Amino acid sequence: MELVENVSSPDNGSWGISHVATGVVLSIVSSLLVGSLVLTFVDRDPLPLWITALLQIPLWFGLLGVPWLILRRQRLSWKDNLGVPLLIRKWKTNELTSNKRTDHITVRQCIEGLLIGIFSQAILVPLLYLPVLIFVDDLDVSGPARELTERAHGIGIFLLVLVVVVGAPVVEEIFFRGFALRAFQDRWSPTLALIASSLLFGLVHFQPLQFPALVLFGLIAGKIAQRDGHLGRAIWAHAGFNAYTVFVLVYL
Repeated sequence: MELVENVSSPDNGSWGISHVATGVVLSIVSSLLVGSLVLTFVDRDPLPLWITALLQIPLWFGLLGVPWLILRRQRLSWKDNLGVPLLIRKWKTNELTSNKRTDHITVRQCIEGLLIGIFSQAILVPLLYLPVLIFVDDLDVSGPARELTERAHGIGIFLLVLVVVVGAPVVEEIFFRGFALRAFQDRWSPTLALIASSLLFGLVHFQPLQFPALVLFGLIAGKIAQRDGHLGRAIWAHAGFNAYTVFVLVYL
């Protein structure tokens, strides 16, 4: 694996825990409002998969909306203040050996991120639940996701992949590892901030059985982001984590 230098976070501007809470609350409220409207006018049970997939988008209103407003008002940068890489460059670059903060990731880092995400979902998550499975033989961690993918076909699969494998990793990494983690680091130690952001990431999904796995991945993605100084590998790891789940549930 490629070693990437530790990079200290730049000046984040002035945002804090209250702004993180606002983003989470706005996200939940937006989702509930849009979901209620859809259930009012769409008289189908269960809902078509393409509608279910699109209902994830209102969650992004708060997760992207609050950071966008703060960056806009304070004239801050997605790259410099949230660590969003703007470019993907060639396999190797001399800039990786410098102490300067980079605005890009390499192809190698993209591949590494994907492999980290797949490894986390395929190996680490089952190991995490292994002690529980010894005593509880009917634990179905993937039950909610399986019920969703059982309705997958045609446009539903396409939208599911677009939302879960492409959209969610970008939006959630920007908020939880770019926005929340940095806000927590301004107040607490890097380790405590990492734990807090990971717990928040797990809680916001409202999936009790999947909570340990989500927190575990939050710790992995957060540590990657802290080490790299940008969100590049964390986003690709999130994509790999979600893509492995979708592939297994839809095709296996």
